[in-house]
Amino acid sequence: MERETVFDVPVHYTMAIFGGFIGAYAILARMQVFGSAQTANMIELVCGILGRDPEEVLIRIGALVIFIGAIALSAVLAKNVRWNVKYLAVLFDFAAICVVGFLPAKMDPVKALYPIFFVTAFQWCVFKGANGYVSSTIFSTNNLKQTVLSAAEYLLYKDEEEIRKEKGRKAAFFGGTLLSFHLGVGFGYLIWLQYGLHSVWFGSVPLLAGAALLVIQDVRVKEYEQEQDSVSC
Repeated sequence: MERETVFDVPVHYTMAIFGGFIGAYAILARMQVFGSAQTANMIELVCGILGRDPEEVLIRIGALVIFIGAIALSAVLAKNVRWNVKYLAVLFDFAAICVVGFLPAKMDPVKALYPIFFVTAFQWCVFKGANGYVSSTIFSTNNLKQTVLSAAEYLLYKDEEEIRKEKGRKAAFFGGTLLSFHLGVGFGYLIWLQYGLHSVWFGSVPLLAGAALLVIQDVRVKEYEQEQDSVSC
């Protein structure tokens, strides 16, 4: 049903703006720690183990467990609930930015980002993409890869119009996600310059926009279903 998905791309882009915003905040406000992924954290964990730094190891394990827990929770909810889990993801994001903005500047940066590790992992699993494409809203590497590959293939398939059109659509979608994410980064940077640690609260702007789009989409779907029921009667 087209009306079910008409807002999927705008919602995806809006949450990518938040993903860029919160990623920039973590790096700028918490000593270059990226709170939206685990690659760097697991590298630091291994270094902590080999360097025999038990406190660092425990802190890093805590971040990893929180990230894993959020992923597992998203899987459990997807299987066992019938309501739209995307609303819960937005609610979790709101709660996290409220808490993080009150944490002291001298707090260990990884511990200070524990709420961000949780909500970004949950958002990653819940907002999986749109238009049939799997795309992250919390980091950029695969979005960059897909944009470049699709754009290159669009140029290469000059004699196959259907394939070319699909590659063009794909490049536009992933390119739009990249742009949205980095608009969020820019927004986060400019706000951080003015408000420092408390700038995280401005993440409520894209979250409110995303929540509004979700509500509008659900209302339109219900209206469409009612129309179909009345026609069938």
